[in-house]
Parts: sequence; structure tokens; C-alpha cells
Amino acid sequence: MQTRLGTTPASSFQLRLKARPDSAFLLRARLSLWLGELGARRDEVFDVALAVSEAFANAVEHPHEPTARQIEVEGCFADGTITVTLRDFGTWGEERQREEGGYGFPLMRQLVDAVEVDTGSAGTLITLRRRIATPILG
Repeated sequence: MQTRLGTTPASSFQLRLKARPDSAFLLRARLSLWLGELGARRDEVFDVALAVSEAFANAVEHPHEPTARQIEVEGCFADGTITVTLRDFGTWGEERQREEGGYGFPLMRQLVDAVEVDTGSAGTLITLRRRIATPILG
């Protein structure tokens, strides 16, 4: 199916960002455009963008001794479900850099259908999944 502009929306999304808080603005803007092209409703775009922003904030804050100061973001759309994975290049410890906080993962779990965290020596993956109601594709 085609969008109003006559182009077929991409079923995948890729972005590599500097691991800095100010990169979140670009992430939200690009992600929102992609989700809109897929036919996500405003509330779905808001929910997914907020959940991904929270995941991005964790990927900026938590890695210890990262081998790269960047975060890779990949999204795909299949069978009515949006999947977004964020990858940092460090290991996560139990130590927090700030006192307040701790609501990111509960918030993500309220906004999307599934949140998975896979930590390893090469980095951490945060995967978010959300079904959308009226997709253009799929």
C-alpha cells in the first residue's frame, strides 16, 4: 500500500547516535516520522516514542567503560507489530550515576507490549515491541 505522497513506507528504520542526552531529540523526530509513515495513530506514536526515549536514556546513562560512545537504533515492522532495538557498547552495573529515577522500565512496560533487556560483554540490547491498530503495511 502507498502513503498519500505516493511512496511506500519503509518497513525498517536504522539510526546511529552519539550516546549523549541531546541526541534524544533527533531520535524522537526520526522515529515519529517513521511511525507516522507506517500508519500509527498519534497516541501510538507518542507511546512508542516515549518508551524508546526512556530506553535511550538508559543506554546513555548505564553503560560502564563502553567500547564506543554511540547507540544504534533499529526498528522493523512486521505483522502489525513495531519492534525497536537499542544497542549500547558497554556493560551495565548495579551502580546508578544519580540518586533519583528508577521509573524508566515500569513506564516502558506501560507504553509498549513487551520490553526485553539482553546484557553481555559486547553491550546491552533493549528491545521494545508494540502492536499498532491500523498500519499501512502488513
